[in-house]
Amino acid sequence: MAHWTAERWAASSGIAFGIVLIVSNFLAGTPPHYNASSDTIVSFLNDHHRALVVSSILGGRLIVIFLWFIASFAGMYREAGQSRLATIMYGAVVTTVALGAVGDAIGIAATQLRTTIDPSAVQTLYGVSFFFYLKLMWPLAALALATALGTHRSKVLPEWYTALSLAGAVLFVLAGLSLRMHGFFSPTGAMPMIGIVVLAVWAVISSVLCMQKHAVAHALPHAALSH
Repeated sequence: MAHWTAERWAASSGIAFGIVLIVSNFLAGTPPHYNASSDTIVSFLNDHHRALVVSSILGGRLIVIFLWFIASFAGMYREAGQSRLATIMYGAVVTTVALGAVGDAIGIAATQLRTTIDPSAVQTLYGVSFFFYLKLMWPLAALALATALGTHRSKVLPEWYTALSLAGAVLFVLAGLSLRMHGFFSPTGAMPMIGIVVLAVWAVISSVLCMQKHAVAHALPHAALSH
């Protein structure tokens, strides 16, 4: 534990982010379609009320963890001479967090107000929340693309990670384009959920690589002193 510097602890927050993201999104099971009937939506909110509240609380934790992680992750690229791309990473995550927070706030409002407002209003709030979640896929695409370019230019991480981040950017774009009324490419279809899983996997892999980078950087001065 003596080798766990503050930088490595910050870098490790990406692992926590990935885990909490998956748990929070699957905690309440499969949600109704975004344009389902008001009765179906209200019934779902009643049946999964506790899980949805816990999921919303975890969503708040995600904001803190993601911001904490990106400070370490983007800082690594800034130190490697990729200041412009690092700034894009910071901005992309702040935008993602903002959109996610608004979507979550609308969703939990529908959950908590389900018995005090008109069912059609609950239906509207529920549906609108998914479009905020859908929109956050675009800043995530910018984050993944900036990461791919920064990695390729600086060689701060392995080259295979460049291809991985590019693939992530493509999948985020596809998720952001999921505007069909029904099916795989709808706001509550499989493609946006794939985007969430991709984000979780990307965060965990990025976190591990970032931790390894900081571990090597910490070990080098100590190795020099020992000689």
